[in-house]
Amino acid sequence: MKGTLLTALLLIGASAAPAVADELKLGYINKMGEHPWFVAEVAGAKSAATEAGVKLSTQDVQFNADLTLTTFDTMVGDGVKGIAIVVPDKALGPVVAEKAAKANIKLIAVDDDIYSQDKTMVPYIGLNAMSIGRQVGAEEARLYKTLGWADKKDVKLAAIEDRKADTCMQRTRGAEAAFLEAVPGFDKANIVRIPYDNTMNSAIDAVTTTLTANPGAAHWIFFSCNDDGVLGSVRATENSGMKPDQVIGVGIDGSRACDAFGNGQPTGFRGTLWIDSGKEGATAVKLLVASIKNNTPLPEKTYVSPDLINADNFAQFKDKICHK
Repeated sequence: MKGTLLTALLLIGASAAPAVADELKLGYINKMGEHPWFVAEVAGAKSAATEAGVKLSTQDVQFNADLTLTTFDTMVGDGVKGIAIVVPDKALGPVVAEKAAKANIKLIAVDDDIYSQDKTMVPYIGLNAMSIGRQVGAEEARLYKTLGWADKKDVKLAAIEDRKADTCMQRTRGAEAAFLEAVPGFDKANIVRIPYDNTMNSAIDAVTTTLTANPGAAHWIFFSCNDDGVLGSVRATENSGMKPDQVIGVGIDGSRACDAFGNGQPTGFRGTLWIDSGKEGATAVKLLVASIKNNTPLPEKTYVSPDLINADNFAQFKDKICHK
């Protein structure tokens, strides 16, 4: 009887072992985990992983390149079959692409496109950077004309630039190009380029200095990589005593729409092109799972489309974006 029971237990253990061994594991690395954008993005990834029945390990690397690489190695050592990554620095692209190839795992870049050593694009999901930038520029040109600024001689057009991130620079270049196409008579001598580090505090500090250096400019138009760059710029104008009707700013990502429009007060932050980052995270996981299970190549580019949120339609989006 004891022998029979032992044999049965061994058989049960043997049949259970493959289920554990075959558990699909994925990794998700992001660069700024406390930011609302990435909070939503990772939440979407986790939800998709739960739905698919896979184990997802996540790590916020806080713009730390060394932590990014050690996290990548740790996840590979833990047996992940695919990793979604938001790199803190695009220079890491060839390194993580090589690591993924050597480990024979799937790799998808989220938010920031990256390339392997031979310049091959790593499969990417996110914004069409140039296109969304052009939408910002077109909207700012529309506002410029609607508000009657074309007759003013004291208008500055300010690009708030994260020069380390090519994706960000594509957005600002797109915004500038579209604005100038729509307003061909704008004096290019009135374009100001202001570097920042992708955070709101950096934008506030940089723009405050720029405002002081340009006392003759009474009207400002701001565009940037993200909402933080634009809302930070608007906050700087508020701190300097400028009124909302002296400012036009349109952001990208929607992460600061609640801060800008939530109190119902007039603001120079005129709108933002919102992307549901939760869908980005979920889609990244779904693409990895499908590719791993079917052994099919990941699509080279997967773009998500934005919605323009402004003071007029904010109520339609409030429940989706303000209580994450």
